[in-house]
Amino acid sequence: MIEIYKTRPPKKTFKPLIKYQNIKFEKKFSIKLINDFFKKFPEEKRGRKNFKNKEILNIKSLLYNQIMIKGLKLKADCFQIISEKVIQDSIIISISFYKKND
Repeated sequence: MIEIYKTRPPKKTFKPLIKYQNIKFEKKFSIKLINDFFKKFPEEKRGRKNFKNKEILNIKSLLYNQIMIKGLKLKADCFQIISEKVIQDSIIISISFYKKND
């Protein structure tokens, strides 16, 4: 099981995987399709809000899925989330992977 830390994991239990420090995962998102749909059918918009926030959450979950797959391939025991940035139409997540001390 992979552990997740927002801050640096304890040095007594984990050592960094040197090649896999500060790796960036990036993905673009677009809400153009949703906006076009609601321009065409404005009556459907009643009661539905925050589409951009929901799309950002969906893309973040896809990115974290990629991060978990990468961690399993590397046989990492934990990773540290360095930063999550939402810049215009892209999301960037910086991660560092760690392995348990033997």
